Amino acid sequence: MLNLGSHDYVQTMRGQALKFPNLDLPMKDWPKGISTEYEELKMVQHTELKKLAGEGRAYEICVSTDCPYLASTWFPHASWEGLRLASQVITFLYLWDDAIDTPELTDMYYDCAAGNKFRQDSRDLFNRYLARILGPARGSDAGLNPSLRSFIPIGEACAFRMSEGQRDQILAELNKYMDACDVEQHSEMSGQAPTIEEYLPRRMGTSAVGFVVACLEYILGIELGNALRSDEDVKAVFNETVVNIAITNDILSLRRELRYPFYNNAVAVLYHQHRDLQTAVDETHKIILASINRLEVAAKKILKRYPERREDLTAWIDGCKTMCTGNVRWSLHIARYSLGVDALDGTTEIRI
Repeated sequence: MLNLGSHDYVQTMRGQALKFPNLDLPMKDWPKGISTEYEELKMVQHTELKKLAGEGRAYEICVSTDCPYLASTWFPHASWEGLRLASQVITFLYLWDDAIDTPELTDMYYDCAAGNKFRQDSRDLFNRYLARILGPARGSDAGLNPSLRSFIPIGEACAFRMSEGQRDQILAELNKYMDACDVEQHSEMSGQAPTIEEYLPRRMGTSAVGFVVACLEYILGIELGNALRSDEDVKAVFNETVVNIAITNDILSLRRELRYPFYNNAVAVLYHQHRDLQTAVDETHKIILASINRLEVAAKKILKRYPERREDLTAWIDGCKTMCTGNVRWSLHIARYSLGVDALDGTTEIRI
């Protein structure tokens, strides 16, 4: 008998049909688009990626992710400078994630000591550019893992072009990412899936979406200021954007994650609880719908309470919403997931 909560139990999802919930309708009135700079951005970013990672499987996997497409759908109206940084941020995140938890590229995920060192090396690099008291200068960066080298232009942009408040928020989100990835690695090594109550706070960090949202002001060319960043409703929009993208991704990436297999995924966690795949998917969908509602409520309150900042806040809120709609469009596009469907209207399904 399979151990409920084990990796073996997760594997029993293989071969089952997964009917996608309706993800189009709840966000039908949210802004969406794709940058006219996408093709040029893809050429520039993939050329840079090849120089950084070299030919090989890591390069191929990152290309299959099409980070420039994600940047172009998340930020369709950004300037070239903002779009370029967004693409670099997203590329860094996928290179970093694949470097530590893609078994066909690394054994690090099954070695907690190696994972801890990699995360500490990452923190040291982040602090070098983002901490208020900067860390000591390094020697040559040539020996750094390519994923860490890919952070250097991001760090330089943060250090020289962003306000102190923006840098503080970015560093806090990167540290949250490192902390959550640490917890997730030890969870996978434990042999027992978490409960949904344990998983959801962890997922807010492991998705790294908070890091991208923290860069949104710079990408859009606005400055909210520390007072607005600390506002509870602004923080609610920020957090619900993370929930929306992270949990939607859990549904759309499930088949890929079963290749390894991982159970730190909302659908997988709920599958252990309900012992039925479609019920797990439908319960995951409810989390997304509740998040969309909370985001809308908080957004309306913000605009009512700060009429003098309406222009910047509208741009920022629309930017958060466009990240959510762009995430769905990108997920249908990329070879990384190979979903083979062209809509998420509640009628399409795949076999996982």
